[in-house]
Amino acid sequence: MDGHTAKEEELQASLTTRTVDTEQTLVLFLQTIRDLPANPPSIFLDAEGMHDGKANVLALFIPHLNMLYRIKLQGKRSIDISFQSPTGDSLKALLESESNPKVVFDVRQLSQAVYHQHNISLNGIRDLQLMELASREAKQSKKYVKGLVKCVEQDLSLSNEIRQRWLGTDNVDEYRISNILGRAPRSSVKRIEMFPALWEVYYAKLRRPAQAFWLAQSQWESQMRVVASQLPKFESNALGPEVWYDHEQREYAMDRWNEEKSLGIIIGVVALEGGDKGKGKGKQRK
Repeated sequence: MDGHTAKEEELQASLTTRTVDTEQTLVLFLQTIRDLPANPPSIFLDAEGMHDGKANVLALFIPHLNMLYRIKLQGKRSIDISFQSPTGDSLKALLESESNPKVVFDVRQLSQAVYHQHNISLNGIRDLQLMELASREAKQSKKYVKGLVKCVEQDLSLSNEIRQRWLGTDNVDEYRISNILGRAPRSSVKRIEMFPALWEVYYAKLRRPAQAFWLAQSQWESQMRVVASQLPKFESNALGPEVWYDHEQREYAMDRWNEEKSLGIIIGVVALEGGDKGKGKGKQRK
């Protein structure tokens, strides 16, 4: 078993991985995700094999199906993202649909890759890195974002199985680096498997009525990251949105939020996605 424990093999086997690299497998994939619930989000995204601003594989994790789909974006047997199934569905429509929320960790590189490779403008994005920043207590700084490693180690409970698998290795440094780069060892947890647990932690904080401003801000700024990533010579950095850490800008934004809320202008802007309003289903835009 190459030094892997029976427990590791069992955990790995519990996640079914499918490669999407033909029209036939793409049609089957689109059929599977057609009626996924949008509330809470069903789709978690990540990129694998990032190099020179391009992604080799788009990973989609569907937790309640326990399925991980790996979609070839370039190279041999890559698929056409715009390809439409007999029912008119396409991966392009899904990725650009606002009504199908998609959870990622730091959307910027992924967004840059799919935009320049396939002219895809991501929509409906929930960026975990920004959700963590937005969910911090009032006295904590919102200037710098945290990386995935810190989020997992600091924000998931010690008893969380995914966290235990993340840390349960003989070579911790190699393990973390492998997950950060998307090249996890066979026995380790893939980074995308962390996303649902982190979403639950941050959403539980942001769904509180007193945090409505920050929930809306996290959704808005997630989309602003997509827009920024499409600009020429875009480069990521560790700074959060300036309006979150500049006192004057933050106070102005909060005042406007409260004024507009009192007038009923922003009703419906904040998407509650924890099952608060029932299990809504998203539909792809044709």
